[in-house]
This record gives sequence, C-alpha cells and structure tokens, in this order.
Amino acid sequence: MKPEIAALHFTVPHKDIYYISWIIDAAEGIGFLQTDDAKAGKITIFSPNEQQRYLLELLAALRAEGVDIEEDEETEADERDNERQI
Repeated sequence: MKPEIAALHFTVPHKDIYYISWIIDAAEGIGFLQTDDAKAGKITIFSPNEQQRYLLELLAALRAEGVDIEEDEETEADERDNERQI
C-alpha cells in the first residue's frame, strides 16, 4: 500500500533553506524538501501523512531556535483537499 503524501508549503529565509533541508534529510522518513523559489524562500515539504506530526514538531523546534518559518495558505488548502480524498 502506498502512503498518502502531503505537500506543506512554507516561506523561510533564503539563508536557512539548506539548513532546514539537511535537518529533514537527517530525520530519515520524515519528509523531503523542495525549493520552489530560492530568492523568495518558498519551499514545499512533502511528508507521509503518518509522519506529519513529527515534521511539524521538528519545524516548531526550529522556530524555537529562531528560524523564521511561515506556513503558507496553500498548505491549508492542500490539507482540505487531502481530507476530501480520504
């Protein structure tokens, strides 16, 4: 059975894209970061639905360290679309 994958959209400082990507990569299985617009700091993180809670906890920890991570409205729309498919 294929896992359901969510696309979560964020805006982050350009200088932190690689840092966030490396941390997500180090937490194997939690997700994959795609840079959509490096200059604007637009990223998408793809995460299996069963790992989303851990990904969001990781992002909250990064925010607590001072990394400016803003969730984009597209994420909320994607989540609603995922709920309709279930």
